[in-house]
Amino acid sequence: MKRTALLHLLVTVAGLAAALLPPSARAAVGDLYETDFSSDTVFKFTPDGTASTYAAGLNGPYGLAFDSSGNLFEADYNSGTIFKFAPDGTQSTFASGLNGPIGVAFDSSGNLFVADQFSNTIFKFTPAGAKSTFASGLNGPAGLAFDSSGNLFEADYNSGTIFKFTSAGTKSTFASGLSGPVGLAFDSSGNLFEADYNSGAVFKFTPDGTKSTFASGLSNPAGLAFDSSGNLFEADQGSGTIFTFTPAGTKNPFASGLSGPSGLAFMTSTVRLSNISTRLLVQTGNNVLIGGFIISGTGPKTLVVRALGPTLSSFGVPGALQNPTLGLYNAAGTLIAFNDNWGDSPNKQQIIDAHLAPPNTAESAILATLDPGNYTAIVRGANNTTGVAVVEAYDIDAGTSSKLENISTRGFVQTGTKVMIAGAIVGGSGSQKVIVRALGPTLSNFGVANALADPTLELRDINGNLIQSNDNWRSTQQAEIIATGLQPSYDAESAIVATLAPSNYTMIVRGVNNTTGVALVEVYRLN
Repeated sequence: MKRTALLHLLVTVAGLAAALLPPSARAAVGDLYETDFSSDTVFKFTPDGTASTYAAGLNGPYGLAFDSSGNLFEADYNSGTIFKFAPDGTQSTFASGLNGPIGVAFDSSGNLFVADQFSNTIFKFTPAGAKSTFASGLNGPAGLAFDSSGNLFEADYNSGTIFKFTSAGTKSTFASGLSGPVGLAFDSSGNLFEADYNSGAVFKFTPDGTKSTFASGLSNPAGLAFDSSGNLFEADQGSGTIFTFTPAGTKNPFASGLSGPSGLAFMTSTVRLSNISTRLLVQTGNNVLIGGFIISGTGPKTLVVRALGPTLSSFGVPGALQNPTLGLYNAAGTLIAFNDNWGDSPNKQQIIDAHLAPPNTAESAILATLDPGNYTAIVRGANNTTGVAVVEAYDIDAGTSSKLENISTRGFVQTGTKVMIAGAIVGGSGSQKVIVRALGPTLSNFGVANALADPTLELRDINGNLIQSNDNWRSTQQAEIIATGLQPSYDAESAIVATLAPSNYTMIVRGVNNTTGVALVEVYRLN
């Protein structure tokens, strides 16, 4: 196939997905963010200590926390506001009307918890901003931190106590007799570190509550945060310094000359598979376009699934399916939702708000909140019409603990412009390790007729450049593929293991020597 034709095909999947989602510059993993209370500024520090101003003109900035999409939330103490900063730095108001917000923390479901000091309350905000009271009757709540089991720990400044709350809100005393507890942070072993503001110390508590002094001789320690190497960073408010402590307790200055350093937060990896899309010729009977995905985790996840046809014509794709329909099925094969013409969807406005409304009224979309499990999306032509279509699934609920674990598409692979073209978007920050598979002979074991006997697989970047290719999975990366436990059943099938940075990618499945047949392309998240 000519290079120009290939690029034309790639635009349809990865390029189309990119065009429909506005890009944003991501903050770098490992950057440290610090609220400078007296200068009303948030500073950003690279790992080597280079400082820059991230946000200014605030009013008593204190607590900081990142959500799983890389948005930074800041508790503006004097204005009673929670500000949200998108990864590109765009500022918006997430919540207002609070009374001294100081500590902020996210649970695994993406809910934001706020310690409101003067109302003696911990408030809970859903990702959509709905507010409720989680705990009240406290005495100067300050720092917040979640342990790995989902329990919330609260530094109660005026009572000198650390309280522990279960996810259901049941309260117990974890530690008492402290002198102005403010900052809290857990290390990777589950030990809790507490910045004791008035005593100038950082105390360490084992999971069973055993207390020891980790550092002393500080000047009003406030915020605490751990980097990925287990080093503790401490905002020393009285000295205007950020100190680092190795796991063994060795102390070094990281930044000085600050004006009331208070809150600290590291930008960590938030990588995820945020979109999968596959383009194929939709026929009738068993040769329709079938997309599948697996949701892992413990909580529900909200997705938008779309079937596009007429839109492809604007990208120069011939023979586009003029009126695609879309059915969503659970693991038992039960129809959950069906749509023909997305404007008729009962949650039309939510699809619009997610910026995922199909460009053409004849195209289909379903927004659904789904429990962990296996799901299938089937694209057909209305009245058994045929043509080229795209099936897509978008993760619009990045703040939850559940993830898109596996995404796959089955269809009839032909030649020329009618091969199977899948696209995936890796969202967030950091890198995502995946295995991509192209299966053919395996499908015969499940009663699928006309399986593609010898599929080949290509992985290409957003510009159409070849990253890796494979024909017969044992020929390259055999040991690495076996190590995943996801090696294909037949030697003639193809697989690629790759570590992908956040971007758009395309996978192309063809038959060797222009053979045709039914094939399955899959992407599995490995980390």
